[in-house]
Amino acid sequence: MIYKVIEQIKTGSIKNVVLYGAKALPSPPFVVVKEEPIGGRGTHLRVFTHMLPGQQKFLRTYNRKELLNLLEDFEATSDDGNHNIVLTEESIGPIILDEESGTISTWRLFLIPDLF
Repeated sequence: MIYKVIEQIKTGSIKNVVLYGAKALPSPPFVVVKEEPIGGRGTHLRVFTHMLPGQQKFLRTYNRKELLNLLEDFEATSDDGNHNIVLTEESIGPIILDEESGTISTWRLFLIPDLF
C-alpha cells in the first residue's frame, strides 16, 4: 500500500517522493513517506515535506491543503490484495530547519486502519 500512496502523492505538484530510508534524497522540493505500525489499529503514515528555506508559505499550503486533498479517503488495493483507505489525522508538525538536507520541513500524519 505504501507504494500506492507514493504514486498518489506524485500526481500532485511535488514529483520527488521517496520512501523513508532512501539512500539518497532528491532535490527539493521533495516528500518522504514513513510507515509507523500501531499495533491493533493499523499503520500511521508520517509524510514529511521538504522545501528550500524561504518557502514557508508554499510548505504550509502544500501540507495543509494539497497533501490532504491527495490522500484523504484515498483507496487502493495493497500488494497482498487487501483493500485499504487512507484517513487523515489532525497531527501536523512544526516547520523545522533540516540541516542535513538544507531544507525546511514539516510533516502530516495519516492513518491506514486495520479492517476486521
